[in-house]
Amino acid sequence: MKKNSLKEKLAAGKRAAGLGIPAPLPALAEIAGLAGFDFLFIDAEHGPLSEGDCQALVTAAELRGVTPLIRVRENEPSLILRYMDIGAAGVIVPGVRNGREAERAVAAVKYYPEGRRGLNATRACDYGLGLSMKEYVEFANRETMVWPIIENAEGVKRAAEILAVKGVDGVIIGTGDLAQDLGFPGEAGRPEVQAAVAEVMAAVRASGKPAASVVRPGEEPEKYFREGCQMVIVFAYGMLAQAARSFTASI
Repeated sequence: MKKNSLKEKLAAGKRAAGLGIPAPLPALAEIAGLAGFDFLFIDAEHGPLSEGDCQALVTAAELRGVTPLIRVRENEPSLILRYMDIGAAGVIVPGVRNGREAERAVAAVKYYPEGRRGLNATRACDYGLGLSMKEYVEFANRETMVWPIIENAEGVKRAAEILAVKGVDGVIIGTGDLAQDLGFPGEAGRPEVQAAVAEVMAAVRASGKPAASVVRPGEEPEKYFREGCQMVIVFAYGMLAQAARSFTASI
């Protein structure tokens, strides 16, 4: 794995932008880096991406200097291990409800003494041809990232607990699933949902850790920065759909 430029940028208090990729298209990973995105949100939860597809995307991301994060299907150590071993810089974990679940994700990403990740000469450690294993473990524990997604009512209530877990770098607020969990599917703008988001952001400010949110088609990233997010995410399909609709409407 490479040095984590996203982690360095966030530590310096700078804003960061990520591109969501839900398809096996390494060219999109390269375009993201060339266009100035800071990280990839490789979506292995929704969509057809296999582990092999993710490895190709990670490789393309490294080639173009953009940090590859993978959203896993579930908070399962054996699954997280496979994504980390292909060279992901970290994982995005859906549906985290409390500190215990956040600790489970951290333990799956980090090596001893910070976690329980299995150690082998995989692509992540240059197949054993780079740093010594001892040096690699220290490097990986320092550079890898864990991003829980808060997208349910329990996660909102326990946001401070999740953020307090050592090894959690920040949280992503999943307003779409949060709205559904609160009983308002498709209505992320409802006052009840926005109140829940505000509750999470209060915990974020108190923790000193960053938060991220998805910018949907037609929205301005500045809105989320004003609300206190340090990172924003836009999905490639959404960008394409918006541009395609605008183009066809102009004909």
